[in-house]
Amino acid sequence: MLFYKGFGQTTLLDKTAEYLKQNNFQSAKETIELASQNEATKNDPRTWYLKGFVYKELYKQNPAVGDNREIAVQSLSKSITLDTKKTYTGSSETALEYLYGTYYNEGIDLLNAKQFEKALKNLKLFIEYRAKTKPDEFYAEALYHAGFISFSLNKKAEAQQYYEQALQKGYKSPLLYDDLSQIYLTANNKVKAVETITTGRKLFPDDSNLRTSEINFYLQLKEYAKAEKLIEDYLKTNPSDTDAMMVAGSVYETIAKKDTTKEEAYFQKRLAIYKKILVKEPNNFLANYNMGIAFYNHAVDLINKPDVYQETITQFNQRIEVISSLIVESKPYIEKASQLSPQNINSLKALSGIYHYLNDRERFQQVQNKIKLLENKY
Repeated sequence: MLFYKGFGQTTLLDKTAEYLKQNNFQSAKETIELASQNEATKNDPRTWYLKGFVYKELYKQNPAVGDNREIAVQSLSKSITLDTKKTYTGSSETALEYLYGTYYNEGIDLLNAKQFEKALKNLKLFIEYRAKTKPDEFYAEALYHAGFISFSLNKKAEAQQYYEQALQKGYKSPLLYDDLSQIYLTANNKVKAVETITTGRKLFPDDSNLRTSEINFYLQLKEYAKAEKLIEDYLKTNPSDTDAMMVAGSVYETIAKKDTTKEEAYFQKRLAIYKKILVKEPNNFLANYNMGIAFYNHAVDLINKPDVYQETITQFNQRIEVISSLIVESKPYIEKASQLSPQNINSLKALSGIYHYLNDRERFQQVQNKIKLLENKY
């Protein structure tokens, strides 16, 4: 411990400055603490300017320890407030710019590590500072990241606020338009939702995720014809895009579920689109699985039809033949899917149902054993 009881006010500040030049930050800390508590120097802007720099350097030495950064920020801010002659203000502002920049960088690192709450806390500090000083592109980017984190934490009101502010500052991102349209839709603001997703698609016409989101968006609105037209128009000009074909299959499935009068027609459309994928990519897991499930679920739907009890024996037998045919057709696709992804429990469960229906007891038991092993594993 250093003792400066007999030193004057200027000596304490000068000694602090000297220690700073020598990189002797611990001694500088002790002298500046005395100065900041001294009646003669506690209202001097130089005191808080020096204290800010001392604690900034201590923070740089070991960012993970203590509250040095917070003390540095508070001290430099106080110096600016007291510094009516602007003697130290420029240097203080530069130091604050650095310190708040560390909040931003740390926030992004925490975001990448999925430590969302901590990341948001850091970004909020940066946003609050930049809003008053320099609301530039980094400010807009921080607003976007804060919106993304808030959305991920299901803080929709906060996310909306940050996203809207980011847009006002000129920040543009496919994910921003996607998330913000969903927020508006959840709030029953259909007009803003449509406007936002449409603007996003115009700005990012080649973004596949946003295109899929737009289609799902119209499915949510129950505008099935619009969703179908969007994906089919895209496929007319991009006939080899197998990912888009998968989206089309999902659209057809949704329409079939929502309108039973179109069930058969859209069942056939699903089969056709999955066949196109499998011609191009025979080892596509999802295409094999979805093709098999399309057959399998269609068979299950026929089994569960309420009018089955009103049928004649002949009609009932015909139904059983169709069901059996569908189950048999589903089998090679689900088997292939299971080969491509042996630990996929959904394909194994479908395979179990198929073997059970076909009375293949040996294979049924083999699949059941695999399912039990996987369920115990996870």
